[in-house]
Amino acid sequence: AFESFLERRSHPRQRRPHHRTMSLSHCSEVVVGGGWSGVYWAWRRLDQPGYDASGLCLLEASGRLGGRTYSVRDLALGGHNFTLDVGAYRFSPDMHLPGDVILKLALPTACYEPGCPSAKKDMPKPFQFNYSAPLRRIIDPATGLPAGYATALEAMAREIAAAGATVTLGAELVGIEPRGGAADGAAAGAPALRIKSAAGGATRTERIEPAVVMLNVPRARLLPLPGVASLLGGRVKSALSCIRFDSPKGAGWKNFSRFHSGNGTTALSKAYLGYESAWWRSPAVNLTEGEYPQNAFFPIATSKGVPIGVRWSDGPVRCAAGAAERGAAGGAARECAGFLEIFYSVSNETLFRSVSRAPVDPLGVATRATAGATLDLVHEALLEAISPLLTARGVKAASLPKPSLLAVGVWTRPDAKEPLGPPVGYTAPTKVYYAPEVSGSLGAACGVSGLSEGEYRLPALPPLG
Repeated sequence: AFESFLERRSHPRQRRPHHRTMSLSHCSEVVVGGGWSGVYWAWRRLDQPGYDASGLCLLEASGRLGGRTYSVRDLALGGHNFTLDVGAYRFSPDMHLPGDVILKLALPTACYEPGCPSAKKDMPKPFQFNYSAPLRRIIDPATGLPAGYATALEAMAREIAAAGATVTLGAELVGIEPRGGAADGAAAGAPALRIKSAAGGATRTERIEPAVVMLNVPRARLLPLPGVASLLGGRVKSALSCIRFDSPKGAGWKNFSRFHSGNGTTALSKAYLGYESAWWRSPAVNLTEGEYPQNAFFPIATSKGVPIGVRWSDGPVRCAAGAAERGAAGGAARECAGFLEIFYSVSNETLFRSVSRAPVDPLGVATRATAGATLDLVHEALLEAISPLLTARGVKAASLPKPSLLAVGVWTRPDAKEPLGPPVGYTAPTKVYYAPEVSGSLGAACGVSGLSEGEYRLPALPPLG
C-alpha cells in the first residue's frame, strides 16, 4: 500500500495523510502510471482553484513510484546506509521539467560533477544535452549524499494524497473499453478501464468509468491491451507503434549507431561495486573525478568478458564521523565506505543481466555471501581495465580490497522479436530517430502514409477525455 511505501522511504516528519478506499468507483479522474509524467500531471491538477481532489486517482501497477527513475535505498555497506539510482538520476535546472518541479519542491540539490561543468560537456558526440546549467542531483542535506531521484516523485505524491486524492500501488491496467459503442477511434469521452489489484490476499478486477483518463504507460504494455485498437483507431495505433533509428552518414555521426536498438545491444545497464574501503579516494590512488576511459559511455572490453567504464565521482562515499579519507591504497584505512560506478552504457553483456531480474525488475543486488565469485570476477575486470592508472601511481592491484556488493540496473532494449520492448516489466528509453535524408518523411519512416510530426504528437500527449 502507498502508506507503507512512504513509511519505508520518508523521514517521519515528512509523512502525510492518505485517502484510501478498497474500491475505485469514486475515481472521476484517473492517472494510470506512476512515472514522472503521471505523477506530475496529477500533482498539477491540484493547482486549479477550488479543485476537489477526492475523485483524483493515481494508479501504479508496481510497488513503487518512478518508472525508469529507480531509487534503491538502505543499501548497507561499511556500517552506513546508501541510496543508489539504478535508472534516471540527474537533471539540469535548464530542464524546465523536471528542473522547475524539483526547485519548486525546495528539495536540496548539489552538482553532479565536481567543479560544476556545463551539461553540454557530459554526453558523447553526436549526442548533446541542450542545456548549459550544470547537471545536479537531489541530496540528503544531513550527509550531502544522493537522496534518490525518486524523492521528487514521492514529494509530489505526498501532496497529492494530502489533498484527498487516492494514490494506489499494485493497481494494474488490464483492459480499456471504449464507451458508447463506438469503434476504431470514434469513441467520445474517456474510456472505461479495467484495473486489477490485490487486497487481503485476493486478486480482483474492477471496471471503472472516469470522466478523464491520463495514460502514462509504456507502449509495449499499452498497445497490446484489449480495447486499445478500438479506442485509438488503426492509424493512431500504427503511428504510436513507430520504431525508427536512422543512422545518418558522415564522420560526425560515427558514434550514433552504437546506441541503435537494433545493433545487437540488448540493454542499457548501470553497475556499481560497493567497497567497505573506498580505495579510489585514498592519497595513493586519488581518483576522485572524471571518467575512465576518457568517455565511459564507450567502455573498455576486458578479458573477463565484463565491460568497464568508470565515473569516479558518481557513486556515494561516506566516512565515519571525524575520519579522514586517508591511508595506503589497500592499507588499514577503512573509515570510508562507498560505491564506485563501473559501467553505464548500452551493451549485449550478460553478467549484469544475470544479476538483475530484467525485464520484470531492472534491479539486481549481489553480495559476497550470495555471489562471491561474481563479485571477484567483476573486481578483476575493473583492475584489468584501470591497470595503466594503477601502474602510473605505483599501486599494486593485489593491494586493493575486494568489493562486498554489486548493484545493477538493467533496462532491456527492444529487439526484432519485441520491437516495442518486452510486454512486461521495464524497457530502456525508446525514441524515434529519423533522418529525412535516410527515410524521407516521417510517414515513410513509420509506414503511415502522410503522417506529420503534428499528427504524431497530438494523440501521444493530451489526456483522454
